[in-house]
Amino acid sequence: MRGQRYPFDSMDRLFDQMRREMFGGMSDPALEDSSGWDAGVSIEETDDGFVVLADLPGFERDELSLKIHDDRLHLSGEHEVGEGSTYRRRTVSETIDLPAHVDAEDASATYRNGVLEVRFTIEDESDEGKNIDIE
Repeated sequence: MRGQRYPFDSMDRLFDQMRREMFGGMSDPALEDSSGWDAGVSIEETDDGFVVLADLPGFERDELSLKIHDDRLHLSGEHEVGEGSTYRRRTVSETIDLPAHVDAEDASATYRNGVLEVRFTIEDESDEGKNIDIE
């Protein structure tokens, strides 16, 4: 029947997603998990700025990349393990809108025990620009 939906479509999609998350790429190539990883991003305020935290267990430091542009933090990464039928690949790609204008030169990042921590200081917003004298 055209236009009619199978009543269990959404349940089938949910079970497929659960199977991919539970067994993704462990031994069956049909279950390979190549979907994007949800980094569980949170932002916490600090005394002089804020810190962005992302949960990325299993990734190596050199598999992750950070870039800041227009007060947005771009996080990406790719992790590959195994060969043949036990191959597993995970990717992460997140764009995080930062809550304030930051000093990109003063940003710092650490990655320990599967947690990425990026610290920012808020750039002084008292600078309202520069007056230009008219001659």
